[in-house]
Amino acid sequence: MRLTRRAALKGLAALTGAASSTHIPARAGTLADVKLLLGGTLASTPGQFAELASGPLSHALGLEAPLELTPDIGQDGVRAANLFDANSAPDGNTALALPGATLLASLTGDSRVHYDFGRWIPVLVASTTTVVIARAELHKTLRSRLTGFFHDHPVRLAVSHIDGPELNALMGLSLLGLRPIPVSGYVDSSNALSALHEGTVDAVQISPYTLDRPLDDVLANLPEGTSAIYYTGDLTDTHSTTIPNFLEAYQQARHRAPEGPFYHAWQAVSAAADTAMAIALPMLTPPEIITQWSHACAATSADTGVRRWADLHHFKLATDENAAPFLSRTVPDLGATLALRRWLAVNIPRWREGQETRHL
Repeated sequence: MRLTRRAALKGLAALTGAASSTHIPARAGTLADVKLLLGGTLASTPGQFAELASGPLSHALGLEAPLELTPDIGQDGVRAANLFDANSAPDGNTALALPGATLLASLTGDSRVHYDFGRWIPVLVASTTTVVIARAELHKTLRSRLTGFFHDHPVRLAVSHIDGPELNALMGLSLLGLRPIPVSGYVDSSNALSALHEGTVDAVQISPYTLDRPLDDVLANLPEGTSAIYYTGDLTDTHSTTIPNFLEAYQQARHRAPEGPFYHAWQAVSAAADTAMAIALPMLTPPEIITQWSHACAATSADTGVRRWADLHHFKLATDENAAPFLSRTVPDLGATLALRRWLAVNIPRWREGQETRHL
């Protein structure tokens, strides 16, 4: 199936030559030698989008020459984001295409981070969905935790690495009163599901764009004794309407609405984990240039090749004024940031020793 997906992407690339976007004329001298920095290689999500969208985007920006794509050697976009924040003039000639991992690295206090993504101006966001699945006895815990039956039961959670996108599930399960133990090395949803089938882990976090089959098919064929606990993002393109969102799952478990700095930190982490990709401009970019980029991204998102790529990966594309709220959700207040950093400082040493998460 992975070969089929690559073949499909190659086919989609051919479609971008016939741009269906509306031409947005550039003002004389406004944009020249435009660059799109990529937070990853050409094989990454930003890279795939950039290769498909470079033609339509260049046309919509009114460029005389195609915009330049500058890929990064890493996959999390931190290096590219540092360069973007430090060196990019706010003239609209440089934009950054970043993955959600770039946001997570900043939220978790990664020492490599020297950028402040809260100052950037998003002009396009591709969002995805995540679903957390666990064994039935753990799902029962959500409804009967007050009895204390499984109060201290550890939950082995498959993760790519301990501060990766599965931080959404680590924090979410902790908020629900469970004690997850991250088990590293599961780089995509299919590998994590195999471990769940084999009983190597008790819980997984999956996303449709890393699956080799439809989400509904996965959920209909879960291992015996497992079920979906909650989802984040948007499930409107599937028939899986019986899965509760996190708020519903929390109210089932705690009989009240979630609140507090750690919950607000989880909201930011969850929004970052659900961000497949974003295109941003530097702070202080003039409003007319922002408008030009916004209109160009809107036109590009309507291109046939780009639309098919987004549909293939189950991404939701947001542009213009709809893009800003997606990135703003990933910016927690100071109290939430401190709560997250304190929680990580306490638990990362424990996780490295294979110990369950400690609540604060």
